[in-house]
Order: sequence, then C-alpha cells, then structure tokens
Amino acid sequence: MSSAYAAPILIDADGRTRTLQRVPLERSTADGAYSEDDLQSLLFAHPDALPISDIDSSFSGLVPICREMNTPAGPIDVLYCTPSGRLAIVEAKLWRNPEARRKVIGQILDYAKELSRWNYEQLDAAVRRARRVSAVAGEVLGLADVIRAHVADFDEARFVDAVAQSLRRGDLLLLIIGDGIREGVGAITEFLEGHGTLHFTFGLVEMAIHGLPDGGRLIQPRVLARSAIIRRTVISVDGPNVRVADTADGPESEAEDGSVSPELEAARARFTGFWSAFLSELRLDDASQPVQPPNKSTNQYFYMPRPSNAWVSAYLAQSSAEAGAYLAFGKGALEERLFQALLQERPAIAKALGDEVRWDPERKRVIVTRRFTGDLADPARVDVREFLARWTNRLITEFRPRIARQLAEQS
Repeated sequence: MSSAYAAPILIDADGRTRTLQRVPLERSTADGAYSEDDLQSLLFAHPDALPISDIDSSFSGLVPICREMNTPAGPIDVLYCTPSGRLAIVEAKLWRNPEARRKVIGQILDYAKELSRWNYEQLDAAVRRARRVSAVAGEVLGLADVIRAHVADFDEARFVDAVAQSLRRGDLLLLIIGDGIREGVGAITEFLEGHGTLHFTFGLVEMAIHGLPDGGRLIQPRVLARSAIIRRTVISVDGPNVRVADTADGPESEAEDGSVSPELEAARARFTGFWSAFLSELRLDDASQPVQPPNKSTNQYFYMPRPSNAWVSAYLAQSSAEAGAYLAFGKGALEERLFQALLQERPAIAKALGDEVRWDPERKRVIVTRRFTGDLADPARVDVREFLARWTNRLITEFRPRIARQLAEQS
C-alpha cells in the first residue's frame, strides 16, 4: 500500500523509538487488518476524526445520523447533519486502482443526485428505517430528534426548512475516506468539474491506520483533495489559498428556490444546443484534455492540469458580436507564477500561435477574438463553431503541456 507520507515514529519516555507499521484496510477483518466496516464504525462514533475544517469549515459540528441508509442508488455508508441543517455523506472504501477511483466517485455523486430529488419527509423516513435496523431497544429517532439531542434551544421548523433547502439545491458535503490513495488526485478534481449542477463540496481523505505497541491503533486522517463545485463557479482550495474562477460573463437570474424564467430556460436551451454541436465536431490534438458536458451559458470550459486554477474557454459575446477563445488564470500565488513563466516564453508562443493572439497581463489572460454578425448561439452557425474549435484546440495544444511542465518544475 502506497502513501505520499512517511510512517510516524513513536518515542517513549525512555527515548526509545519505534516506527509504526501501517495496518492494511481490507474488505473484511483478517490477520490484523482493519475492515471497511471497522472504518465506518469509527467514523460514525467519532465524527471529529474527519478533518472538516481543512475541507469546508461551514460543515463543522457534524452530528452522526445513521449508517447504511438506503437510496435508489445504493446504501450510503454514513450520513451526518450539522445543527444548521446541512448534510454530509461519507463513503469508506478501498482505493486500489483507477477503476475503483472512478467507481467510488461516480457512486457518491449518484447518492448526491438522489438526495437532491428528495424532500425532508423522504429523508426522515429513510433515516428512521436505517436507525431501526441498528436500534437495540426503544423508540427509533428521526432526523430532527437526533439533532435535538445535540442542540440547546432547538428550532425544529427552521431546521426542517434548512434541510429541505439543502436537499433541493444539492448543498451537500461529499467525503470519500480511503486507504493508501495513489496518483490521480488532479484528474479526480477535473472529473468532478463536469458535475456542476449541484452545489456540493467534495473531499478526498486518506485515513492511515497504524498499529501501536500495546495493540491499539493510531488513526491519522490526511486531506488529499478538496473542491467546492457550485453552479457557474469553481472554487479550489490549496493550503491557505482560496481561488475562485468565475465561469460566466454575468450572473444568471435564478430564484433562490431553483426556479428559472421561461426566457432564461430558452436561452439555456440555445446555448446547450450550440455547445453540443461544437463539442461533437471538436477534435483535440491533446488526448489528455478532459472535456466537460455542453454548458448552458455563454462559455464552454476546458480545465488545465491541477493544482493550477487555469482554464481555456470558448465563449460567445452576443452584445459585442464577438466569439473567441482564451486561456485564463484565477487568483493566487501559484497562478501568478505560472502566468509570469508563460510571459517569459512569449516569443516562442507568439511564433506558434501568430499575431491574432493578444496578451492581457492585468487579467492574466491570453485571448483571440473575431467579430461575427447575426445570432452567434445558433447551433447552425458552422462558421462560429469552426473558428472556436480551431482556436480552442490550438490554445490547449500550446498551453496545456507548458503549464504541466511548469507545475512539475515548481513542485
């Protein structure tokens, strides 16, 4: 089992040292192993073992609600809720290969989508069913009953409304707790960015378990990835830095309850149709570039290698009759260093891309545009699609390997 961290060393009162050995996580307990069920039990009994403050402090104060709660997508390992009505889902899984990564991430996203279709009453009924299985005796508690036991001056009506809103918006904390997590964390974040219809926060945590000389266990959680993905905005967290990349030219007029006007719905349909046609014809020279589903707004995004907060975007600006493509960087020290490194390579880049490309150091962008007439978002606009496809491919081909190389050198 591999890990990015060295084994801890125990120093006793006499100064003797002992390197603690990793306890393997297996599907069932055997030969001193720690099973997935053991890990679930630990996380349910000790929610403070989860490094929530390192992922999203707004979910602090998690209260364990139930284990193995059934949904149409399968049973959720552990469900938590904050006193303010925000829900957290935890999956405790083995992490053996890339296929397992994709399967577990897809599974927890399916859980989130299912819960976003529920109302409070459906969730409460599922909680009661799950708690009834594990109840020894006495009355089975519902969701509000469990929280009431942890909160003074509990306002049930406000709590129920908050939970209902969290469900409706998909405002969830999704945590995958695994054993030795290997390479590919950046690819995980890029994969998640294709699922921005829910307001969820994602955390990937390695739970290292080490044996102590007296037979006890040392539990050591480490955050491997964290990414809050919100409709139209991507927020990435790297140490103390929070970087925000706006993913639209302007705000959508969407009501708090998630409803949209007929005009906005029609505009979304037009953009989706255009970007669907665009993506169906797009041919990228760099096969490693992740491609997101067709967007519902003015921009279609292609995210650069992690942990950079950079992206190539094809966009439509109907008000100025312009279509274009650009490379942009979010705010942050890493992004500033990457952009400055590209500026040093500007002569070679200009030779490869030509004079049509403009540099905007103040906004940390490299952009190419062209003016058109008529409805730019019409899916039948072959001329607009061809221009955007050509330049999207050229920008990705030129900048993705340069950014990857700079990241490798700076790390």
